[in-house]
Amino acid sequence: MLRVLAGAAAVLLGPLAAVAPRGLPVWAILVLLLSLAGLARRRAFGRILRLTPPVAAVAAFLALALASSLWSPSARAAATVVEIGYIALGALAGGAWIAGLPGAELRRLAKLFLAGGLAGGLLFAAEAALDFPLNRWWNGIPDDGLSNLLNGNVPKRTAALLCLLVWPAALAVDRFGRRALAMLVPVGYALACLPLTSRSAMLGIGAGLVTLAAARASVRWTRRLFAAAVTAAFLLVVPAALLFSGPLDLDHSPLLFLSAQHRVEIWGHAADRALRTPVFGQGIDASRSLPPEGAVSEFSPIGDSLLPLHPHNAFLQVWLETGAVGAALALAVLLMLLAATARLDQRAQPFALALFAAALAMGSTAYGIWQPWWMSGFLAAALMLRLAARIGEKTR
Repeated sequence: MLRVLAGAAAVLLGPLAAVAPRGLPVWAILVLLLSLAGLARRRAFGRILRLTPPVAAVAAFLALALASSLWSPSARAAATVVEIGYIALGALAGGAWIAGLPGAELRRLAKLFLAGGLAGGLLFAAEAALDFPLNRWWNGIPDDGLSNLLNGNVPKRTAALLCLLVWPAALAVDRFGRRALAMLVPVGYALACLPLTSRSAMLGIGAGLVTLAAARASVRWTRRLFAAAVTAAFLLVVPAALLFSGPLDLDHSPLLFLSAQHRVEIWGHAADRALRTPVFGQGIDASRSLPPEGAVSEFSPIGDSLLPLHPHNAFLQVWLETGAVGAALALAVLLMLLAATARLDQRAQPFALALFAAALAMGSTAYGIWQPWWMSGFLAAALMLRLAARIGEKTR
């Protein structure tokens, strides 16, 4: 039963991301339960009970997030902590479970993941070409010729998720001995992104391709540059946001397209509020509920909340909601995650760093970092990359 359900989870990941991206939390919960059951069957729970530095840092962040729900203005603060918690537990249990799978099972699941990914990509292409008939049917949207869904949120979410999943897929193809074909996976997806309206997906796949090339030249220096970049992002994001929206006036710059100008305005509002509570923040999930206090937007009306759900920047959102303490813990987690890529074998490391780059690029410009489907996408990509990286290892 575990093998059947694990295979179903692997093959359904691509189609689910293509058709119903907001359904990914269901996939994440299924994988969590499968991982716990698999570890229980192997009597290997000890693998997830060790208080390693990454586990300690994540646990400390969750404790801070839970405490901050006491002063957060969001009615969903506690629910957000639960969502972050099951994603974190899924990463811990899923990674431990995959680490214990035999080689034959790893190859079977990787093949199913690739088959599902191909099906999902083709399904998404067909949906986009036909103006999303499945999406219209599922959501009850009339096909009246007036609503073009290509500019909607579902295609953009799918494009972002596939931009994450393309890197473990490429690594799996590489592991199966098709090294030239492996490079065509992200390049082909980059070309497919050109007609899409998701600029974040274009940025993500571009960042990943540049990183892949850099890491193949020097994986050590690429990792060091990312460590410096992530550290600088957490240290400088608040003053940079104030500089962009203030003295530089980039929210009125003709060099930026309209949505980018709006992003700069949002960042300025978020940075200003972050400075009011610099130590512990405004509270987890506060972004969606901050009172506007008379603030006015030049791009869209501000209603009951200052921000449109989130600041569109993960670094800034962490600062705004959990302050310097949360930013320090999040930085520690990311640096330890980055360091963990060095424990992969040499051929897998460039793909892992490419995924890291794509995630950072899109996380810095697009969705709220605590949205369950988005966190589930990061989890899915990381677990599939871990699975693909183990193909060919000597297993018992």
